[in-house]
Amino acid sequence: MQSINWERRALDSEIAYSMALKSRPIEYPNFIHMYNAFVPWCGDFNRAVGVRLSDFRSFEEIVYQVESIHSEKNLERPNRYDIYPPALNEELWRDYLLQKGYRLETAIFLCAPTLNESLPSGFALKVPSEQEYIEWFRRLVQSRGYYDEQWFQMVRPLQLHFVQIFKPYWLLREGDLIGWVYCANLGEFARLFEVEIRQEFRGQGLGKTLLRAIRIEGGKLGTQFILVQSGERLRGFYEKAGFKECARNSIIWLRE
Repeated sequence: MQSINWERRALDSEIAYSMALKSRPIEYPNFIHMYNAFVPWCGDFNRAVGVRLSDFRSFEEIVYQVESIHSEKNLERPNRYDIYPPALNEELWRDYLLQKGYRLETAIFLCAPTLNESLPSGFALKVPSEQEYIEWFRRLVQSRGYYDEQWFQMVRPLQLHFVQIFKPYWLLREGDLIGWVYCANLGEFARLFEVEIRQEFRGQGLGKTLLRAIRIEGGKLGTQFILVQSGERLRGFYEKAGFKECARNSIIWLRE
């Protein structure tokens, strides 16, 4: 595992994630811009990744270039820059960025080897059909309070395209839906997104069971490792499930 360039794998997985949402990567000398013709928003749809910085001036130059791209394409102002590798002096950069209206955040990538074993009795991992998934997805966003039918009809085709690459997996216990995760098979490794346990089932160690299930599934798919991104707050959760830090990513966010 040590011989693998995980910083590059992490970047590749971020690009794969954006492309699954129909974004298109366009390479520039010191960054890659992810452009989505279907969505004018920023965030995961239109953003700069693989940004290479050497000093404050280089950041200002990249901001100017990316903001010019957004202006030309009539996109919202860019609100995120993913730095690879994270060669920033965080304390020094944090003060500078605050003065410029940005904040600095560290994302941690953790990985674990896939497994060749079986799930505990009563548990199963299911890939829902398209109809099952979209009906569940509608109920999910309704429960989170930001559902709007016009928004849903716009997002629906993007979400269906996303799950062609980042397949949804449901963890079932005796037939009941306990939690879910999205997983993309990227060859040597699989990248996870949105590891979730339903609120009423949390605190029972089922998140660890879900991660074990997807590591077993990864073994069946022929991948060697499972990769996931996390913040510091959830590091312990992943480490208890057998994951270890393998790369870091500095993210510069535009402050609201």
